[in-house]
Formats: sequence, C-alpha cells, structure tokens
Amino acid sequence: MSLREAISALPAPFDSDRYALLRRGVFDGPEEVWRNEAGDFAFLHPRPETDYSAYVPRVASLALTDYKKTRPVIARRFEKIAHQFDEKGRVLEIGAADGAFLHHLARERPAWELACVEVDQNTRASRDALVGLVQYETLDLAVGSGAHFDRVCAFHVLEHVLEPAGFLERCREGLGAAGRVIFEVPSLDDPLLSLYACDAYEAFYFQRQHPYVYSAASVARLLEAHGFEVVETIHHQRYGLENHLQWLTEGRPGGRESFRRIFADGESAYLAGLERSGHVDTAIVVARAR
Repeated sequence: MSLREAISALPAPFDSDRYALLRRGVFDGPEEVWRNEAGDFAFLHPRPETDYSAYVPRVASLALTDYKKTRPVIARRFEKIAHQFDEKGRVLEIGAADGAFLHHLARERPAWELACVEVDQNTRASRDALVGLVQYETLDLAVGSGAHFDRVCAFHVLEHVLEPAGFLERCREGLGAAGRVIFEVPSLDDPLLSLYACDAYEAFYFQRQHPYVYSAASVARLLEAHGFEVVETIHHQRYGLENHLQWLTEGRPGGRESFRRIFADGESAYLAGLERSGHVDTAIVVARAR
C-alpha cells in the first residue's frame, strides 16, 4: 500500500490531515512514523499487524515488570476518574489483562457490577478471583449479550486497534442510556518528546504494537467524528522525575533508585506541574454517545 493509500485508509478525521515524515524506523521494526501538521496524531507506515494470541507486553520483554511495580499506576488512574463512578452501576473493561483496575474498583465501589473483555488465559486466574465478574472473549460477545453498561473503559487499548471506527461503534452499542466511554492512551504530548526532545526516548517510544499514536486532542477528534460527544479530557502523567532523569542522563528506561530517593519529596509537585502544562505521557478522554 502506498503512502497516499495508507492516508486514505486512516479513520476519519485523520484521512483528511496533511502529514510529514517524523522518523524512519521504530523500536522493533523498520516502519516509518508519519505525523500530522497539528502534531496530535501519528501513524506507522506500512501498517504493522500484531498477533495478539502470542502478544508479550514490552514491559515484560524488557524485564521492566519490577520497575513498573514501583509506580502506583492503578491507584493514580482511579484517582483521576473516580468522579466518573457513582455509588453503583455496571462497567465493562476492554483489555482487562489481570483485572488490576477492576480489583481496585471493586474495593472502592463495591456496588458496581463488573464485566470485562479479555482473551489472555495467562492472567485468567487473577480475573477469576473477582467474585461476580462476567468475562467475554470479544467485544462482539459482550455487546451481543444484550447487556448495557454505564461505563465502558479501555486503558491503553485504542492505540492497538487497527479499525477504530468499528470498535467505537461496538462501544456505542454497549452503552446504556446515560453511559460513557473512558479511553486512556499513551500521548504524543509526552514530556520526553514534547518538552525535552529526548532522541533516545523517541527511538524507544514508537513501536509496532501501536500503529496509531494519539494525544488528548486527537482522541477527542476521533470520538467526535464517530458519534460521541467529549465530556472531559484529563491530562495524566504516569512516569516521574527519576524516570525522566534516567532517560536524559543514560538514554534508557527503568528509572534509578538513587534518583527516586533524592527527589521523592518533589515527585508530586513535578507530576502536577506537567499535568497543568499538558506535557503528559497519558491522555484520558471521557465521552458519551450523541
């Protein structure tokens, strides 16, 4: 497929944008990265496809699992979106993995009914530990069940989806009358890209598992083009000062314990400052069907 054909095949509204080559080669392949003039969306060309039946998250393949455990990812995510969860309702999480978010939600909002879409059998035991969790292997099965959900959540899923239009339509079909979708994606506004221009991080950031790369602005544009109305946009910084210093001094992931100890007192202020500025590694967008 030529570049022109690839742009024409992008989901609306990105098929009407103008693009320039950002880089040749991604972390794990030879693909090119093309970014639009607004700087809020990028795609890989030629478009890679990933076999998710054999998918290994990069955090595992690079032996970063222990480091990730030092980050309170789930607790901070829920802190950002807790106000979107009333005392009771029904939630569907797409791509629930080991169910960590649903476990947290069950503790914080025990009256909520839980459901998920997940094909990974390696994490099934952890999900099975959630009493009352309804599990589906596909989004089609979840929607086809006739259940309607007050919240449909997808955390770090949208950037993997090759055909967002159909995916979003199915999400809409699964919403109840007052339902909302909550999407969280890695963002092109990441400070290591947008603020510090770290070349080593750029070479690491783009990967074949993410054929599309969004920001808060482009997720909002995508949703508006496919029958949703954006309710809220949340700037969320997941990784902190010690991680950034490690990238800027050594050009590699994983953080450093000495940085973490030295700058512990300033971590919260650093994260808050980045979130106020909009230079963040993660965007959360909440929307309802029009």
